[in-house]
Amino acid sequence: MADFYEILGLNQTADSTQIRTAYKRLAMQWHPDRNPGNAQAEEMFKAINEAYHVLSDPLKKSRYDSRFNAQTTTSYTEAYWREVQKQRYARWQQSQSKRYVFDGHYFKIQGLAFLVFIVMSGVCFGIIHTANYFVASKYEKIREQNHQLVTEVNAMFGSGKEDEAIARIMALHEKEPLDFQFIHARDSLVNELRNQAEKQFNAQNFGEALRFLKYLKKYEFPPRTETLRKIGICEYNTGSFTEALQTLKQLHTEQPWNLELIYQIGIINLEYVGDKDEAMRYFSMGTTLFKENLTEIYGEAFTVVMNPNDVPDIYASIFIARSNTNMMFKKYKDAVKDLNWAIYLRPGWPDSYKLRAIAKAKSRNSSVCQDLAQAQKLGADGIPELQRKYCR
Repeated sequence: MADFYEILGLNQTADSTQIRTAYKRLAMQWHPDRNPGNAQAEEMFKAINEAYHVLSDPLKKSRYDSRFNAQTTTSYTEAYWREVQKQRYARWQQSQSKRYVFDGHYFKIQGLAFLVFIVMSGVCFGIIHTANYFVASKYEKIREQNHQLVTEVNAMFGSGKEDEAIARIMALHEKEPLDFQFIHARDSLVNELRNQAEKQFNAQNFGEALRFLKYLKKYEFPPRTETLRKIGICEYNTGSFTEALQTLKQLHTEQPWNLELIYQIGIINLEYVGDKDEAMRYFSMGTTLFKENLTEIYGEAFTVVMNPNDVPDIYASIFIARSNTNMMFKKYKDAVKDLNWAIYLRPGWPDSYKLRAIAKAKSRNSSVCQDLAQAQKLGADGIPELQRKYCR
């Protein structure tokens, strides 16, 4: 029977702390993971675990001590265990030396394994190459079919069916969104629409330009500001005033700060649609924006600080248009206020003095003749008739 105390390198007086310390040290020393393939180490590790399992339990230790002391057999000595370990290590070393023998059989096995590897690699390569061939053939066929479809769409576009052609290419692109041919064809057709619209617009062929621009608007996401602006101009020049208003209002939602748009919308309402209320709403919007802009730049006292020549003509034009609208509503005093602003901004415009003189006359203001004289000095038309009427 093995002496558990001797296995752990202890005597029978060892306490639990000494037993645990000895176990941890020996277990780490003889653990199989630190002695791979060492059968002796494995046996020692088992013996160490068994010894600790018994000696760490007080009840088992008490029973063991009583049995061990009663044994008459000679316990194993340290020299015995050293000899056992030496023999086990010799057997392990002998088994390791016989594991790898580089003889003819070894090379035969290695050669056969290499041959199998070559054959399997060839089979896999053949399968992959064949699969790639069929896939490439399939995609080449699809590419040729798509190329034919693009050719048909281009022919349709060239025959004057622009809208139908682009609708067709958009449907094809939606069906196969990753096909580069459809993407390129779609972009090319849209660019051609833009080029044709620009060409007709510059030539002032507004009807033909409008046709291309409306197609272009359908296929821009969202429509470009320049496209909307040109559509509005074309609609205005072709007499489609209601449509022009709708287009310009759509553009105004994107550019609420654009005074040119506000002025155009107001003029169309006033002069072509006959909606004085809507015209007044936009002209008032323009004058309010004028004051907000200049207040933001110069402060509340901007009329004292700013140079009127630094602001664009559109400000004065909006005040003149608003004064005309006020005169239609017979709000002559309000018209005079608007013209005061117009003259402040552009004192060299003769018609502003002429209009203000008429508004003053309607509101029974006494300074009519001075405005008419200034208008005549600046070259306004029809002043003598007004002077005979109001300055007798």
